[in-house]
Amino acid sequence: PMVVLLSATFGVLGLQIPRLTLTQKARRARVNFRSSLSSYLDLVSIMLSGGAGIETALVAAARVGDGPTYQVITDSLDVARSTGRSPWEVLAEEGRRIGVDELPELAATVKLGGEQGARMTSSLVAKAASLRQKHMAEVEAAANSSTERMGLPMVLMFVAFLVLLGYPAMHLISKGFG
Repeated sequence: PMVVLLSATFGVLGLQIPRLTLTQKARRARVNFRSSLSSYLDLVSIMLSGGAGIETALVAAARVGDGPTYQVITDSLDVARSTGRSPWEVLAEEGRRIGVDELPELAATVKLGGEQGARMTSSLVAKAASLRQKHMAEVEAAANSSTERMGLPMVLMFVAFLVLLGYPAMHLISKGFG
């Protein structure tokens, strides 16, 4: 019975550990995607300020970078061009597929500019700034969390140090009484 119980336990753990590892990697990849997306938005806004059209600015800014975020955006824009669909539609689908909510929001902003001719340079700059601020807040929260988690090990090390210092003295005192 013990072997069966251990086999079942290790079987369940063997199934869950890769899933948890993959979930954690995906979460990290989404955070990295969001931070790179803010630089992409800055590039798009610079190109729009320089007089480029919306689609030209999207494609040119995506081809400037070489990270995974830029590759995903470049691939999405290539799919949009080859299928004849609008870039914002494909970007929104890609954002929903990979679980990054900011990409469909970007697509909605670009859609406004593409279909209705709205000025979107300032909104893209504001979006990039808010993404950077959100990323900095997340980094700060993670740092504070790490600092708080270090409290217990420090207390345990202090107690162990006191025991290490106090043991010889307590041993000598107890030998003196007995």
